[in-house]
Amino acid sequence: MSYRNHPLPTRLYLGIADHFPARRSEWVLAGIMIGWGGLLVGPAPVFAQSKAWSQMAAMMSESAWGWFAICIGAFRLLALIINGTFAGTWYGRWSPHVRALASFLTCFLWFQISFGLWASDAATTGLAVYPGLLVLDAMNIVAAMKDAAGMDKAVSDGR
Repeated sequence: MSYRNHPLPTRLYLGIADHFPARRSEWVLAGIMIGWGGLLVGPAPVFAQSKAWSQMAAMMSESAWGWFAICIGAFRLLALIINGTFAGTWYGRWSPHVRALASFLTCFLWFQISFGLWASDAATTGLAVYPGLLVLDAMNIVAAMKDAAGMDKAVSDGR
């Protein structure tokens, strides 16, 4: 549905509200990603508190991981806003593709976290959580790719 005739705040609200039920896990996982990244760039060191993070700390600094996560989460939120609110625009046509890319990037991070925790041999409850987030985002990739295929088909059919 197009919201072009509505003022921008109303258009944003309607676009998000109409698509939120179908995309709720994408919204929540984007929020988790931003929150996780925020903890890493915050003043208190996270990686130094547990050997569970040693694998990730060996690859990049805590701050670098944090900003990477924040950027991916923000990129994802932007894609979700565009997907619901500006679907009838030239750039809205690509939003399912961007959502799939954002889910893929997020899967990369969930995988790095899960593998790092597993490889560290540290007993942590994160091993019960992060693989689950990885699976949820893998399912989001499939859903976004189905949406992208539908969009590609509609464009090729001239709709």
